[in-house]
Amino acid sequence: MKIGTLILTACYFLPVLFSKCSTNEPAAPQQQAPQLQMLATFPLDVPEPSGLSLDSKTKSLWTVSDRTNRIYRLDLSGKVLQTLSYTGRDLEGVVFDTIHKVLWVAEEQTREIVKVDLSGTELERHRILNGQDNSGLEGICLDSSGTIFLLKEKNPGLFIELNRDFSVKQQLELSFAGDYSGICCAGAPDEFWIVSDQSQMVYHWSRKNGVSERYSLPITKAEGVAYNAINGRLYVVSDSEAKMYVFSLDKK
Repeated sequence: MKIGTLILTACYFLPVLFSKCSTNEPAAPQQQAPQLQMLATFPLDVPEPSGLSLDSKTKSLWTVSDRTNRIYRLDLSGKVLQTLSYTGRDLEGVVFDTIHKVLWVAEEQTREIVKVDLSGTELERHRILNGQDNSGLEGICLDSSGTIFLLKEKNPGLFIELNRDFSVKQQLELSFAGDYSGICCAGAPDEFWIVSDQSQMVYHWSRKNGVSERYSLPITKAEGVAYNAINGRLYVVSDSEAKMYVFSLDKK
């Protein structure tokens, strides 16, 4: 047998003894999946915070309490800067409209969204869905064009897009989590961050691709999420803990 034939035969039949019988370059190492890195935790002087929205220009956040049914403006470390005069019935979601400088809040049981100015004066309200129970509207957000999106908590969980006249343009049933307790826009068209209280997860989701990323949260009763696309910060509030958590997405 020729020497060359002997070497080829050994490579074919003895892979355990010969770790490499090839001149190919080694395979590139696998990239780690992105992970949420906790940066800070802040106690909130807001009982049962539910819903969160970022105003990046003023470096402040908005939240609501489903105990006091009031609206609060916070700094980025959770300190209360302002308490608005509006008192709701069952507040669960809030979003700041950067274009018109107003707020929209979601009333869970009545399935209404309410527009208020920055002092807390009610400007208008719209009933979105029928029914009246504790599995109603849980989240609200606005994209850069001013389109309003809503979450219904469960039974079933729904993602809802509204027309300009506040009629329902599209309604999608969700099935990737135990419930759906908060939503915000993710910085790109038709992409959202959604938190689930029951699943203790945060999801990066779109209508086209479904869930593209999911992360476990070291939080009980996560009921609000806000995202700063400029620095990649994710803010999450816990209803039961009355705390705000700040995360970054580590892509190393």
